[in-house]
Amino acid sequence: MNSPSTQPPEVAPLQSCHARRTTRGRIWQTLGVALIFGVAMGLLEAICVIYLRHLLSPSENPVAALNRFPVEQIREASTLVMLLTVAWLAGFNARTRLAYFSLLFGIWDITYYVGLKWLAHWPTSWLEWDTLFLIPVPWYGPVLSVLLISAYLVGACVLCVLREDRGAPLRWRPLSLLLQMAALGFWYYSFTSDSATIRAHGHAGVSYPWTLLACGLLCGCFSMFLAMRAGADKRAPNAPSRSPA
Repeated sequence: MNSPSTQPPEVAPLQSCHARRTTRGRIWQTLGVALIFGVAMGLLEAICVIYLRHLLSPSENPVAALNRFPVEQIREASTLVMLLTVAWLAGFNARTRLAYFSLLFGIWDITYYVGLKWLAHWPTSWLEWDTLFLIPVPWYGPVLSVLLISAYLVGACVLCVLREDRGAPLRWRPLSLLLQMAALGFWYYSFTSDSATIRAHGHAGVSYPWTLLACGLLCGCFSMFLAMRAGADKRAPNAPSRSPA
């Protein structure tokens, strides 16, 4: 005699069919994301070759492509797409995918400038200005400002991923989200507020607004604190029922 929990014979094939469809859907999603990554990487490499040919074989005149297309914007967009696709594959929900993207972005920026310092001995000072980004408008700022923001992104996103892995995710309530958006707004404005002036006259006479950078870091850190506390409050009632490790 079957126990009450035993499923009818016709249920098992239905569940198996649903599992196969789910697996097949995930495979197609993964293939699609991998395809997008490959296209972005191909475009990025093509642009690198254009630059290299211009430097090593100027007689071949690859500058025509530089004049016809916004190749630097395409390069930046391709890099972002590559980061997004890797983050999508690494994460398992919206929170972790966003965290992995921000983590990769921070590691990318830090490694970029550390690599330049090591290989090309530039920047000569961490306070030296650089053109940081071109989308949607040029971003300008001292290298140190980028490194500080990137360090925050790496630390915050590692914490997010670890909390997700432990089953105690951060809880993003409206105030926490608003503070994160404010941090991004402070940073974006700090890099673009003098964009037109710098493009026209250079960095002479322009001071970076470090106060905006600090406000952004404070907003970000306080947002993380609130999200951690909300996650702990949510977890607390269930804590006694957890089995020991």
